[in-house]
Amino acid sequence: MAIAENHYNELKEYWDFQRKREYNYEQLCNVCDNIGSNFRFTNGKNGDELKKDLWNKIQPDEYEEPPKDWVPQDEKYRLWNEGTPKKFKVSFKKMKTVQA
Repeated sequence: MAIAENHYNELKEYWDFQRKREYNYEQLCNVCDNIGSNFRFTNGKNGDELKKDLWNKIQPDEYEEPPKDWVPQDEKYRLWNEGTPKKFKVSFKKMKTVQA
């Protein structure tokens, strides 16, 4: 359920931070999901472990501000006046492996 307008206005700073945190977590998950499905890690870690390790290293003061048109995937962080989220696109260029 989305955040109601009156509830958002009462706790604006709280909800702005929660949404900022969610934006950064979504970005991390999207990149890790793409990496996890396209690469194998030599240390045996999978995408979920990579997400957890990286997320635990990011400090709140390092969070990026979400763009104005961003809509959270999780409905509990959506505002009363937001629609559905856009798809996140990540692409990696294939590179040749060079053996020395």
